[in-house]
Amino acid sequence: MKTKKYLTLFTTLFLFMVGCSFERTLKLDARLSRPPAVKQIPLRIGVYYNPEFTDFTKKLELIGCGPNGRKDKSGIFFTFTIGEASKDLFDQCISSMFTAVLQIPSPRHCSNHASSIDGWLEPKIESFNWETICSNDFFSQGRIVARVVYSVNLYGCDGRLVTSIESIGSSSEHPKVCLTKDCKDSLATEQAMQDAMAKFMIDFYDQPEVQQWLSSHIVVPPAGSLQ
Repeated sequence: MKTKKYLTLFTTLFLFMVGCSFERTLKLDARLSRPPAVKQIPLRIGVYYNPEFTDFTKKLELIGCGPNGRKDKSGIFFTFTIGEASKDLFDQCISSMFTAVLQIPSPRHCSNHASSIDGWLEPKIESFNWETICSNDFFSQGRIVARVVYSVNLYGCDGRLVTSIESIGSSSEHPKVCLTKDCKDSLATEQAMQDAMAKFMIDFYDQPEVQQWLSSHIVVPPAGSLQ
């Protein structure tokens, strides 16, 4: 384990010294191994994924920590496929929250589904940040911090906005920079996404607007499944 750690460190330093750059795309899988235990609502909910959501990616450079908290560019770049992984995560979460979920191709199609859904959700990625926090120690190891902000709009079957719920997730870890293609380390990103969506699942039921919408809504027998 130590040998692998030192090899990674040596590779990073070597790339920095010779002025080379390295790029790697991180394939993320943020689905929850144990989703929060929430009461499933007997409603049929539509979900709309805007292409800006599913295609969201961000390319960031790894910043290393030097003496006394100095920050150094490494020439190592990671592309985070946040949108693709967020869709899979959101699919998993809302399937646990509602008895039936139907993916809709666009908001204008909601009127066509008004008789078959009770409302619909539209998740958005407001921001994603990933950075290295360096300490002021001479031998600064630093920590990698990931932070993602989602917002989820809930609409009634008539297309009117019921409420918008913001959910923030964060995570940090000591850097374990993986440069090999088979490396599965998400560099704290998956944990931040999971943190945000787990909070959404719990907070959804506590929103006054959601409670009012649920209390006045006519519950219909569940039908259909996630497409």
